Amino acid sequence: MNLFFITLFVLAITIVPSAAFAETVMDKDVFAPGAQFDSTPLDEAEQEQQDLTDIWVYSVIIVVIVIIARIVLQIVKKRMSNA
Repeated sequence: MNLFFITLFVLAITIVPSAAFAETVMDKDVFAPGAQFDSTPLDEAEQEQQDLTDIWVYSVIIVVIVIIARIVLQIVKKRMSNA
């Protein structure tokens, strides 16, 4: 039973976040000529704002993962002490 919880925990930590936050481009071919020029380039202020937004998103994701991991570990620890 202990191996089951460890396997479930590793699965939840590795596969679930990557599946939840995966990005796909389905509607156009990235190797088509001119595909890299479809979007307008960002100026320096917009690029800094985009970087700051990305940092906040990644930090929130990391905090949520750590909180979920802590809750799962507390549950597993409580069940192991009861057994």
